[in-house]
Amino acid sequence: MSRIVVDAGPWQAAPRALPAWKAIFAIGDVHSHADHLWMLHERISGIIALEHDARDVSVVWLGDYVDRGWEPLQTLDLVAAGLGRPEVNEVKLLGNHERYLIDAATGRDLSLPRLLNWWRYGGEETLKCLAPDAEIDNPQTVGAALFEALGRERLAFLETLPLQHRIGDYVFAHAGLNPDRRLDDQDEEDLLWIREPFLSSRDWPHPVTVVHGHTPDGPIALQHRIGIDSGVFASGSLSAVEIRGNELRFLTTRLET
Repeated sequence: MSRIVVDAGPWQAAPRALPAWKAIFAIGDVHSHADHLWMLHERISGIIALEHDARDVSVVWLGDYVDRGWEPLQTLDLVAAGLGRPEVNEVKLLGNHERYLIDAATGRDLSLPRLLNWWRYGGEETLKCLAPDAEIDNPQTVGAALFEALGRERLAFLETLPLQHRIGDYVFAHAGLNPDRRLDDQDEEDLLWIREPFLSSRDWPHPVTVVHGHTPDGPIALQHRIGIDSGVFASGSLSAVEIRGNELRFLTTRLET
């Protein structure tokens, strides 16, 4: 029988320093793998209890809670519940896959091309879970089924999710930042979807390091970005980063047989 375990990688130099007493955890793209998220929550909670004052800790979820997996509602409920420690500052961000779900469930964009695009780029499992009897070529029935399956409380939670958050010299955003735009002039398209010219940017113009998901090349730490999407739907590993002082380490789940 296999079980999910969490490995802690070695400490390495962080691109930017935090105050010595401050700690940040950021969790990458969960994609409806609630069991992996549960184990990561347990490990992070244990680290906080043993090694930190909870009042000095921030935990950031980087979006893409749904799609590419078969536990969308369970995952959303876990994210919404958080760690269950009110002293911890918790921030849950919006991902591009949540944008698809919100737009369909609220009827803001129920066009057939939009639904088909969502289906092709990861939404198939979510649509099969939440709207199993709806015909995709009848968008109104799809939207109604999604609204009913989510319920008002989950949909209200999704609609409150911010696009970015800053802590010290770190900015947290689902996909990244556009190096050609000022920090205070980033738009939703970039924050949810950007890859290049962000990922391989040279001569990074902003005085911050971006902690992001969206591109499954993580975990990786560079001077201008820390990527923690490890593609759990393909790799079987969900990643998070812990930053404290001038160091960081990655926490990564895996299946152990």
